[in-house]
Amino acid sequence: MSEIISIGTDIHKMSRFLNILKRNGPLTVFKTKRFSERVLNAKHELPKFNKFLSMNETEECARILSVSWSVKEAVYKTLDDEDQREFIMKDWYKINDLRGRPLICNPIYESLKKNETFLCTISHDGDLVSSFVLRKRL
Repeated sequence: MSEIISIGTDIHKMSRFLNILKRNGPLTVFKTKRFSERVLNAKHELPKFNKFLSMNETEECARILSVSWSVKEAVYKTLDDEDQREFIMKDWYKINDLRGRPLICNPIYESLKKNETFLCTISHDGDLVSSFVLRKRL
């Protein structure tokens, strides 16, 4: 039987990230590249972001950043103090299983905590994005 360890949540406006991207100037500027590389996982999230970046799709880029940020903030809130100190946003990522359900992954964390898993739900409503993450022991 699994045991709930902790729960985390985050809610914010997608326009916050749209404003950051617009404030940085054209999507191709160094600030945008550096910001996205600090937030997004290089293998699982950044390629999709870069695809929309190359098409100058600012709103889609903001959506990708917003959802990723929300999930990772919720994950962070589930972690113990020691794990929070080691937290690197770009090491975590969200993928979807075959049924479309979000899964939270971090191979480094998973290798150290083999008996834990994260469940996640994400909701979009207009300009708002919210994430709830449940950390549980298997």
